[in-house]
Amino acid sequence: MLISPWQCDENKPKCVNCATADVQCQYLASTNAPSTESDPSSLPRSPASSNAVQFDGTSAVLTPSTVGHMSPPWDIYDMELLHHWCTNTYSTMTDDHVQQLIWQTTAITLGFSYPFLLKQLLAIAALHMAICRPERRDFWHTRATELQSHALTGFNSVEKQVDESNCVVVLLFSALVGTHLLGDRSRFQNLASSSEHLNHLVSCVNLMRSVRSLVLENYTPFLFESPIRPLMTARNPKPPYNGVPTECQRLTALIQQSDLSPSSIEAYDAAIDRLFWLYDLTEVPSKVHDTPRSVLAWPVQLTEGYLTLLNQRRPEALIILAYYGVILHFYRKAWCIGDSGASLIRAVEAHVGSYWSPWLRWPLDLIDSS
Repeated sequence: MLISPWQCDENKPKCVNCATADVQCQYLASTNAPSTESDPSSLPRSPASSNAVQFDGTSAVLTPSTVGHMSPPWDIYDMELLHHWCTNTYSTMTDDHVQQLIWQTTAITLGFSYPFLLKQLLAIAALHMAICRPERRDFWHTRATELQSHALTGFNSVEKQVDESNCVVVLLFSALVGTHLLGDRSRFQNLASSSEHLNHLVSCVNLMRSVRSLVLENYTPFLFESPIRPLMTARNPKPPYNGVPTECQRLTALIQQSDLSPSSIEAYDAAIDRLFWLYDLTEVPSKVHDTPRSVLAWPVQLTEGYLTLLNQRRPEALIILAYYGVILHFYRKAWCIGDSGASLIRAVEAHVGSYWSPWLRWPLDLIDSS
């Protein structure tokens, strides 16, 4: 499953985290009751409309001829979102022109055969629309949640049968879901405490790491020969890495000074190596970015060992995560990142306590100064 551990986020029409984890949502019954709120889910739909994407029972690989049977009818708002994606949102996904064309054309074409991908694209467009048209922010946030719920329902069946015929779609979809979770400002606003905020961000990391087991471990050579090859050909720094801030290099001392098992040291060293790699690739803190290009590359490369320690909320794992928050902070001009980095760093600070505060001084100073 994509999110582990999960926590019900109480979003309508169905909790996205529960849908992703493929469990019964405790709030589903209440959200199915008649509502007097004026939101997109209450708009008139065809009698054939359903909250679940239906499969024909023979194959999880969809074709254009089955699209009409696989998802609710498309309405005028979906058409508006499709137009917004193709004319605006696609260009905010990356600053590379060739990669932009993949999001503008290739992803849409694939979405016609795989409706869950198209639904997730429209969900991202709805989140972007909420920023571009703040006077209808709540409408578009609700629309985004509805679309993602449909998308996840469809994806849960395909997820179990990933192969060369659909691995490109799975990779694009997973990247979009991670972007959605970071970019959904309404979900952040509903988190009452720093602990809940931290849980949400850790769930995002877990989700992106699942891309490795779903696709990258088995299909990387195929992806390099696929239509999305330009997305796979970013600069790949090699050690010794350049431009890693001195303060960040101190993370190696944190691990050396801690009383840890050999397996924990190995997991932390691997996570730190990939973090230094990302600092080199993104040129943070020398450069500020305005698209999310490359920023999700670190979670994708994490090991199961590090994720286990992170899910246990081990202080060393959280401090490493906070230094990833610094990179997120230098992507704050990207509409789908915003203040996620600063929020992550402050959530880690609240969780680990004053004993570990010396290790967080640099991240905190950076977000305070900017």
